[in-house]
Amino acid sequence: MSVVPSLAKRTLRIVALPLVSASKTPAASSSAGQLTYYHFFTPPPKDEHKKDWVKWATNKAGDLWAGFGKAPEGHWKRRTFLYGERLVDRIDFEELALKSLDPSLGPNLTRFGHSESNVESEKTPQIPLIYPSSVCSSPIEHLRSLVRKRGPRHKKGCYMWLLISPLTAPFMIIPVIPNLPFFFCIWRSWSHWKAYRASTYLEQLLAKGAIVPEESKELNQIYLQYANTSTSPTPASTETKSQHLDSDASTSTTANQTPQDSKGPAVHRRLLLTRDAVPELTTTLDLPPDSAFASDVYRALEQAALRLQKAEPDLKP
Repeated sequence: MSVVPSLAKRTLRIVALPLVSASKTPAASSSAGQLTYYHFFTPPPKDEHKKDWVKWATNKAGDLWAGFGKAPEGHWKRRTFLYGERLVDRIDFEELALKSLDPSLGPNLTRFGHSESNVESEKTPQIPLIYPSSVCSSPIEHLRSLVRKRGPRHKKGCYMWLLISPLTAPFMIIPVIPNLPFFFCIWRSWSHWKAYRASTYLEQLLAKGAIVPEESKELNQIYLQYANTSTSPTPASTETKSQHLDSDASTSTTANQTPQDSKGPAVHRRLLLTRDAVPELTTTLDLPPDSAFASDVYRALEQAALRLQKAEPDLKP
């Protein structure tokens, strides 16, 4: 059973998927410190026939990159593709989730919140924030904390990678092989910019009280059925791939971790889901087979496991 409406009736919706159990401290009365993956459902463009050059360029670049992955083993394109995928694995899953949100497809912020208008004022839109109440309290505070802290970070990252890109000019003299460092710098800058726009947009929605928590019985059932009962923070099925993810995956722990209570006994946190839950989540959320949702959640689970290992080194896989 899907927890989202059909595509024709869809408005902006947010699904919160907690990844790690919250620390049992006074600060954990809310879910502000709980690692959470957010998935955004947006309505289709109003004018689907309108030429969107940014989308066209993005799709073109995506097709080109997919072509690199289809190259024969040992070819430089194939090696470049595999290395690039490892780099993507190291990017914070929060950034990848935020940049998937296109603010232009959500409610127009300039059309509500103004008291003086020649037209009848519109009510503040209600955007559901769907979450499993069995494993966390309302994720509003976590989302507010997340966008507040990551917004400036992504703005800085956008300008930093843009300034670095001219330094890749010497690579242009290499024949045959394109200037991959330059394209990587531009891509990282664009990724940070999209995440920054999404952070700013969500922060404005939160300020207006437009995002409303909504409990989901379907998600509760999935968390109950696929609960991770292991005392180890790293699922056994992810041990091999997680070797590719090093300390870069833990750079954003400041915005997500709840500090341990130094006055009380240490309470070890754990992953809330196993990888087996991802196909069920894909079906429940009514996502197409070619959606990037599954790979994004797998990546988020792996990064969450590594952050737990770094925060609590006595827990070993």
